[in-house]
Amino acid sequence: MSVLNRCTTVAILLAGGEGVRSGGRKQFRKAGGRSIMRHAAEGLLSVREIGGLVVVVPADAVDASRRELSDLHRPFEVVAGGDTRNLSSRNGLAVLPDRCRWVLIHDAARPFASATLVRRVLAAAKKLGASIPAVPVRDSTIELGAGGTLKRYLPREHLGAVQTPQAFSRECIEEAFAGTRRVDFTDDAGVVLRAGHEVAVVDGEATNLKITSPEELSDALRTLRRTGQLRG
Repeated sequence: MSVLNRCTTVAILLAGGEGVRSGGRKQFRKAGGRSIMRHAAEGLLSVREIGGLVVVVPADAVDASRRELSDLHRPFEVVAGGDTRNLSSRNGLAVLPDRCRWVLIHDAARPFASATLVRRVLAAAKKLGASIPAVPVRDSTIELGAGGTLKRYLPREHLGAVQTPQAFSRECIEEAFAGTRRVDFTDDAGVVLRAGHEVAVVDGEATNLKITSPEELSDALRTLRRTGQLRG
């Protein structure tokens, strides 16, 4: 029997990437004695509505990750990820307990998502079946033409930068994933939208930054060390 068996709402934390752009597996870099993955996990589990956690990591990091997370105050599973983000999401969904009805999928590379944001996304998903956070695009945005030339400017008022966590009814996300064999989607709401489902968009957070570059990694580690915890 799964340790998640009693959970009706489960968060899937994706920590399976190789972090090529940031210089390695950033999710395992430590600040204040805890990895970025652990900081992100604790942030999700600070939300009372989330009953348990599925953490998706590289296959060779499963045992070490279980040891690091062993004292979490909620039930959790650790599973091996796939070759793409989409395959890692599928692996996480595959171990959901029968009672689970609501799923959040979050990137470990975003360790600063607030409890307020998590609740906002989950509440919107419970109304429409799927929800994502997004922030306004503030810079002028262009579409490139052939040879790296400027093709056209895109109207900022119709654009947003997507974040995680994203939330779904289990029925919605599993139906969407079952309907395609493509594994190159860059996030999970893209699969749901392709399947014809509506996706609610809620306000994201400027502080919910994704760690991508070495500079962003250094800034994030410094912030986590200074605060000593995910929430200020």
